[in-house]
Amino acid sequence: MSERLWQQLGAASGIVSVMILFGRDLIPSRDYGSEAEEIARTCATITTPQTMDVFISLMGTLGFLGFLFFFGSLWSALRRAEGDDGWLSAAAFGGGLVSLAVKFASGAASVAANFNACAGIDPQLWQVLQDMNNASFFFSFLPLAVLSAASAVVAIRFGAPLPRWLGWMSAVVAVALLVDGFAGTLYPRDFAPSILLFALWVLAASIALVRRAGVSHSAVSNAAATPPSVAP
Repeated sequence: MSERLWQQLGAASGIVSVMILFGRDLIPSRDYGSEAEEIARTCATITTPQTMDVFISLMGTLGFLGFLFFFGSLWSALRRAEGDDGWLSAAAFGGGLVSLAVKFASGAASVAANFNACAGIDPQLWQVLQDMNNASFFFSFLPLAVLSAASAVVAIRFGAPLPRWLGWMSAVVAVALLVDGFAGTLYPRDFAPSILLFALWVLAASIALVRRAGVSHSAVSNAAATPPSVAP
């Protein structure tokens, strides 16, 4: 397998992850409205798991795990552009890892609640555990903002590995994630528009990395900085 194809596979993982997660969200879910009804449904699901329930859970796990490959691909590309002594690429990779760590760690609270659904768990405790998992959704925005901001600086400064216009978009995404992250931790919310903007950025960044895979970053930077010649 060529080096260029290997880089393209890593970059394409961002596209795959976004498609999996948003495809999972398109599957209709059942909402029972009260903690008691949700506990009863979860107990029934654990006792006799349905194929669709297992499939949705598997899609979510695979989608988030796929981001590990995308973050690794992005870190590698940013590092090549920034140089071996650069620290922004490491900050971007760290932000991505921390965001996933927050999400997976908080998922343990929801899993613990589910495991005790048939054991007579108190509805108030059930809601607290579920709220812990929901709150992590907004906490994970903060390290994602670090990833976006670091990627923006590298892209704007070097014009690689992402085009500069995508670097400016990354800066906007970073601000939006910060605002939504802080707002979501202060006030209960069910929707965060910045996550849609981040998903759009991941798709655009993945496509850019796939197209520029195997291309020298110095050549990309020179091409971006050199204006097109005008024939006399």
